[in-house]
Amino acid sequence: MESGAGRGFGGDAVSVATAAPGMPLAAGRSGPELAPATSRAYAADWHHFSEWCRSEGHVSLPAAFATLAAYLTALAPVLSRSALDRRVAAIAHAHRAHFLPPPDGDPAARRALRAVKRQVAPGPQRPPPPSGPRLARMAAACPGNLAGLRDRALLLLAAATGLGRAALVGIDAEDLRFTADGCELVIRRNPDAAPAMLTIARATASCPVRALQDWMRASECSFGPVFRKVDRWSNVEHRRLGADAIRRILRRRDKRPGRARRSAAKAA
Repeated sequence: MESGAGRGFGGDAVSVATAAPGMPLAAGRSGPELAPATSRAYAADWHHFSEWCRSEGHVSLPAAFATLAAYLTALAPVLSRSALDRRVAAIAHAHRAHFLPPPDGDPAARRALRAVKRQVAPGPQRPPPPSGPRLARMAAACPGNLAGLRDRALLLLAAATGLGRAALVGIDAEDLRFTADGCELVIRRNPDAAPAMLTIARATASCPVRALQDWMRASECSFGPVFRKVDRWSNVEHRRLGADAIRRILRRRDKRPGRARRSAAKAA
């Protein structure tokens, strides 16, 4: 690895260390060797960091903690937190390879670095909820047992109404009125707000009203919570499902090719 001099935007000479992509960083390091893929990734990350230091007028080797924090802040809009963590690991590895303390080696620096990453690199966004057609496909694949009837009704109702998890599991039998044309559903958002009324029409295929009636008839849910837990012996419990149970139902009923699924799913 070569050390040289570059000029920042202010015109002052700065000492920088550079490495071409793929150049090993382990010349002075003792200990177990890195895997080839990791070594290549670290070399590319170090090259990017040293070039950034050159352009911004910072010293890359040894790098100050403030330099590392500024680098992560600059990359936050385009890299995930895991990618930032790999950059930090590559920079620390390059320092240890030259028997230098890494910029995040001090416990106080590590705490400060975690604070920086929390501010500039929030966790990944939650994926969007499944679309109506996807929910309908999941419902069509549900079996005819009690858990399958419940999940089918829940999925088709979600597709027809767009209700969130808390609203779905909060439905009571007293909130439903079945008619020849469909179903009227009262949504009680909170005690201080007036309830809202939703009308769900019957359909010839993937009918949410028929699926809801099938589930309520099979489970004998004539009062209280509509969507309830079904245990492994196909007993319907009296307590309502929790909102988090819908996430498990979605994961279990998602039959997309290539999706990892448990061979024996637990009942929600």
